[in-house]
Amino acid sequence: MSTTVDAVEAGAAANPGPDTPADSRSPTPRATGLESGIGFRLGRAHRRLRSAWEARIADLGLTGAQAAVVRAVAEQPGTGLRELARKLRADPMNVKRLADSLERAGLVRSTSDPADRRRRVLLPTAEGTAVSDRLSGRAVNWDAHLEGLLGPADLATLQALLDRLAAGIAAACAFLYHPPTSNAARAAAPGPRGRDV
Repeated sequence: MSTTVDAVEAGAAANPGPDTPADSRSPTPRATGLESGIGFRLGRAHRRLRSAWEARIADLGLTGAQAAVVRAVAEQPGTGLRELARKLRADPMNVKRLADSLERAGLVRSTSDPADRRRRVLLPTAEGTAVSDRLSGRAVNWDAHLEGLLGPADLATLQALLDRLAAGIAAACAFLYHPPTSNAARAAAPGPRGRDV
């Protein structure tokens, strides 16, 4: 068997399909209820984190998403919309709408990139920089609060596990959507074959 085919099979084993039974992927049986799923739990924790953070910054008149844009622009003045969207892992059109709302509020300003007039870049205003500084201070206090809830060791473990989970999911998605394309890999892959000519 070729090395490429071995890699394909190894990748498939490491990245089981969505219909693979759970007991064939994990030696430990897992509960199957909706609320027991890791995605559900992560989503619930994320929603609660977002709501609590937005409550802490409500007096600034910003949503969590707007706050993230203000801080990102203040940390990297002159960033373009596409770069900002990539940094925030957000849809470019949503980031444009957020930037427009922040420009109307006087926290950021947009201008053409001197090196490429077609490219729009964002800069913080003086007020935007001041708001970003306040947000950063609150973020430090919020992180300290979360560390107090879990303890430093458990927080570090959680952060490491989340990084591993994100990397594993990214690798699985890369394999599923971009499988190897060598002739040997295509020959080994299941699916319809081309017609003989």
